[in-house]
Amino acid sequence: MVRAGQLAYFAKDTKAYKPLRAAHTFTAKKERVALLWGDSVYVIGIEGDFATVSAKGHHLRLPLADLMETPLLSVYQIDAGQGDSALVHFPDGRWMMVDGGPAHDLSNTGRIAADFLYWKMFVDQSWRKEFGFGGRRFTVDALVCTHPDYDHYGGFIDMTDKLRTGVLEYRAVFHSGLGRFTGAAQAYRNGMGFGQLGPVRGRVLPDAYVTTLIDGFDDVRRYAGERGSRRWTLSGNYGQWLLDLAQLEGGAVGGLQRVHRGIVHLPGFAPAPGTASVAVLGPVEERWRRRPALRYLDTGGAGAMASPSLTRNGHSVVLRVDYDRVRILLTGDLNFRSQALLLHHVPAVEFSCHVAKACHHGSEDVSWTFIQAMSPLATLVSSGDNESYSHPRARMLGLTGAFGRLQTRRGKARFLGLEEERYEAPLIYSTELSRSIELFECAAVFDDGDNRIPKATLEAVPRSRRADGRRAGYKDWLLGDRMVYGLINVRTDGRRILLAVLKESEASFQIEELRA
Repeated sequence: MVRAGQLAYFAKDTKAYKPLRAAHTFTAKKERVALLWGDSVYVIGIEGDFATVSAKGHHLRLPLADLMETPLLSVYQIDAGQGDSALVHFPDGRWMMVDGGPAHDLSNTGRIAADFLYWKMFVDQSWRKEFGFGGRRFTVDALVCTHPDYDHYGGFIDMTDKLRTGVLEYRAVFHSGLGRFTGAAQAYRNGMGFGQLGPVRGRVLPDAYVTTLIDGFDDVRRYAGERGSRRWTLSGNYGQWLLDLAQLEGGAVGGLQRVHRGIVHLPGFAPAPGTASVAVLGPVEERWRRRPALRYLDTGGAGAMASPSLTRNGHSVVLRVDYDRVRILLTGDLNFRSQALLLHHVPAVEFSCHVAKACHHGSEDVSWTFIQAMSPLATLVSSGDNESYSHPRARMLGLTGAFGRLQTRRGKARFLGLEEERYEAPLIYSTELSRSIELFECAAVFDDGDNRIPKATLEAVPRSRRADGRRAGYKDWLLGDRMVYGLINVRTDGRRILLAVLKESEASFQIEELRA
């Protein structure tokens, strides 16, 4: 039964309501607020067949029949520009964040994944502060950094201040175990090499391994400085981020743990009644002289050693979120070589899923055998605007459509003798393609006192020049408005799957429904 003073969950697919008022002094009242199946609301009060609730930064009045007691599994594929980030809300109320996208200095959209998390903390769940419900800190129960690339961990750096000020905490931090180190790159010869990921040892390539792995914060502290004959240390933004977290261990940050296929389930997320579990499918831990190691996937030249992108990306943490019949696969930046490695060690059926995050932003360096093993009903691509990678690549989109799972809708389409099955899937979503902006020409410019600034004054400003050197007039500028970010929503009760993106021109969602 839905009760006042407790959370409830939106029971319809989607519906927009006229708000009573904004829940924040810093939030302007919207004309309409759209809710989506499974959205959490705080029930302020109940009168007859109606409830007053706080949701998405506003107070709304809606029928009790539009609410339910049962929470869902929610996955938010965040529009992180040329980066990657997903926020997962479990039916038992826990949160997991997988990657943080880039920091603001590399954002090509103006927003980063941390901004979406803050919106969740302070606006979407405004009742946390407004009614003191949910505790002083927002808890991320599992923070997962799939691999040490800036477009996946940079946004986490921006979140560190929230840890220090006590409004955010991480119960546990998980990563692939790879570090980034100082030192001159040495080509791989005679079973030895050194590069960005530390020492590489083994036999003839590809039977060589990264042998220095970071298991926890003790290793972070150990590699922060030189020791004995070792002159290389943790370096760069990634090393500093780990060191900053290490300083907060025992307070706002729990432990740091390296995860790999042998762990089976993410610690704390094994199968349990009433919630979802998280299986760990990658990276694959192997052995070098009885020590844990990760296979080196790049070539052996000094240039590849200095920036071994195939190895960094290929050993992404791969997670499968399971809820009743539904499987959702989060793949990091896997590439062909790492997919071959995974299929060599992990039964292909383990990658079968209903919803998959596309590997490496839609790169074409993929295995169609791996896509066929996943055979998803829906694929989510995290790709950026105004970037040089041309993601998602056409070949990847074609292979995903060809090897995705077909699902038919009940009934057939018929007209003029043509009769065919109606197909629900496969579906392909992209954060870039789901993002939009309305552009318009400037008609006039006003200062803070609402005084119109003469056109001649504007055109006299030295910076107001076109690329060809001529002064820029009003017609040379286009202003942006009605920004819609390409967030992809996935909601499921374990059998039914709802995928939704915001429509471009109104407060409502474009929805597709699938069945597990």
